[in-house]
Amino acid sequence: MERLGYFIAGFTSGWAVRTTVDSSRTLAVNVISRVYSVMDLASRAVGMEREHLEDLLAEARAKYETERARAARTQGTAPTSVGRQDRAA
Repeated sequence: MERLGYFIAGFTSGWAVRTTVDSSRTLAVNVISRVYSVMDLASRAVGMEREHLEDLLAEARAKYETERARAARTQGTAPTSVGRQDRAA
């Protein structure tokens, strides 16, 4: 009879541990899934901000080039490319 009691106690404790592990596994999977969601949202936000910054820089560069060309026309000289050195010097 004592052996039957040990068996029942072992069976129920094993069942309780297995139930707890399954529920904690589900919790861990849900937490990791949320982490992936947050990482995805963060990477999207960074990508959008990067595009915004690239657009801002391109617009500023175009404005600079336009103003520079306009100033060169009013002075009667041809504009040179930025970053190029005059070879005549």
